[in-house]
Amino acid sequence: MNMKIKKLYQNKEWLEDKYWGKNLSTTKIAELYNYNYHTIWYWLKKLKILIRSRGEGCHLTQGNHCILSQEAKEWLDGELLGDGCIISRHKYSAYFAYGSQYLEYAQYVSDILKSFGIKQSGKIRKQYQKKGNSHGYSYVSRDYEELLPIRKRWYPEGKKIIPRDLKLTPLTLRQEYIGDGYLGHPKNRKPYIELATNGFSILDIEWLVKQLNNLGFKATQRYSSNTIRISAHFTKAFLDYIGKCPVECYQYKWDYNKKKEE
Repeated sequence: MNMKIKKLYQNKEWLEDKYWGKNLSTTKIAELYNYNYHTIWYWLKKLKILIRSRGEGCHLTQGNHCILSQEAKEWLDGELLGDGCIISRHKYSAYFAYGSQYLEYAQYVSDILKSFGIKQSGKIRKQYQKKGNSHGYSYVSRDYEELLPIRKRWYPEGKKIIPRDLKLTPLTLRQEYIGDGYLGHPKNRKPYIELATNGFSILDIEWLVKQLNNLGFKATQRYSSNTIRISAHFTKAFLDYIGKCPVECYQYKWDYNKKKEE
C-alpha cells in the first residue's frame, strides 16, 4: 500500500515551534531543513498559524546586532549633532545614514562604523546634488537593533532634537565640528569658529551654548541664523580640545594659521 509520509512542515506543533518558539524566519526554516520557502509559507497559512508583521519579518532576516562601546556612542552622538541621521523602517531596528561631498569622508564613516561592529549596506553611492550643481556620496549601514534606542533618544517625536543627557566629549565635539563647523579668518583679527546648528530649535541651541560655556569656551547664540559662535579668544583652545582631524579632506577646518581673508 502506497502511503504518503507526512512532512515535518505539515505538523502544526513542529512548524509553530520553529516559527514562533525558535523565532526563525520562513526563509531560515526552509534553509535549515532543505525545504522550499514557498512551501513553508503555504503551510503556515494552511495550518492557520499567526503570521508576523512585515516589519518583524524584515527584522528577523535583515536585523543585526552589535556591542556599542563608549567610544562608538560618543562618535555617533557627534555625527548626529552634525549631519548624520539614524532612520527606522519599523519598530525593531534602525540604521545610520550619512551624506558627504567627499568620498574620503564617506569611506571614513564606513570604516569607523565597521570598527564599531556596524557594517555597511550595499555600496557608497555617488549622487548628483541639484543644489550647488555638484556630486555627493551617500553611506547607509545595515539595520541594527542597538541603534534603535539612539534613534528614539534623538528623535523622540520623529523630529531631531538635542537630547539633554548629551555629553560634549572631545570626540563628540570633533565629529560635530567636522559636519557643522566653520573656521573663519577675518582680516586683522583672530580666527573664530561658527557651528551651523540652525537645524535645531532655539531652545536646543540655548542648551548647547550653556554646555559649551560650562566647558570653558565662550560661546554665544546668533539668533538671526540660530547658529553658535565661539569667541576668537577660545578658537585655539577649542581645536586643541577636540584633537586632530581624522581625515585630510576636512583638515582646512583646523588650519588656524591660514592667511587672513582680504
